[in-house]
Amino acid sequence: MTRRPDGWLKSAADPAGLALDDALEDLVLRLGNARASAEQHAARAPLGLREVELAMGARTYLCAFDGPGFLCLTHEGRPVTDAHVVQRTATVSLVWEQLEAEIDVSRLGEVSSAAARVLALTDEPAVMSDAIGATAEHAMAMAQWRESPLRAIASLTQIDVLFALQERANRAYGRFVQASEHLVAQQEQMTPELVATLGGFERAAITAGLGMRLADRLGAVVSACDQGAAEIVAAHLTPLDSGLPGAGR
Repeated sequence: MTRRPDGWLKSAADPAGLALDDALEDLVLRLGNARASAEQHAARAPLGLREVELAMGARTYLCAFDGPGFLCLTHEGRPVTDAHVVQRTATVSLVWEQLEAEIDVSRLGEVSSAAARVLALTDEPAVMSDAIGATAEHAMAMAQWRESPLRAIASLTQIDVLFALQERANRAYGRFVQASEHLVAQQEQMTPELVATLGGFERAAITAGLGMRLADRLGAVVSACDQGAAEIVAAHLTPLDSGLPGAGR
């Protein structure tokens, strides 16, 4: 079955108008309830918490306390007792933090601006212009993802959405690189302004991380996230089963 990331994005990450207002109201209510439950179980207020969505509608809450200490709660506000669920919740939360750090809205905006400058100057074949325009379009879709207020939810589903959006931008930029190869031998025939503008677009795309698949870049830090998740399991404030090292202290 073909996955439809844009459908996920529309329904889960970036609803508009009243739908967005309703979703935000629900999120604020859920976080408030989770905070109250965390304080009740730990006998102190959490320093912070994150709602984690392991599947559509399957929510857990990872709460951090001074110490450090952690508490993973079910959507009903009860402490999770399954160490594997805590590990998975913590891993998704840590991966999400890495994704947030990777997606820089200002740099993505510069890709769009640089693309507009190139398109205003060049009369190159449509294949190159189309690739430039597509790169900018997908870059702005990523920026929209990053700016959504519902990004406060660390959603495993939305990780797939972001990967799909970024891969489209990466492929579009690859088409630009391929279509512009012939210009290398023609630089002396181009105006200095066009040369500089094309170079600016390339630099903007690379700086924004569009020259490499995000999924590949993230793969390099997954092991660190797994290690961090294991430390969270070991510092869980309530007993867990013994399915993982450090659980059930």
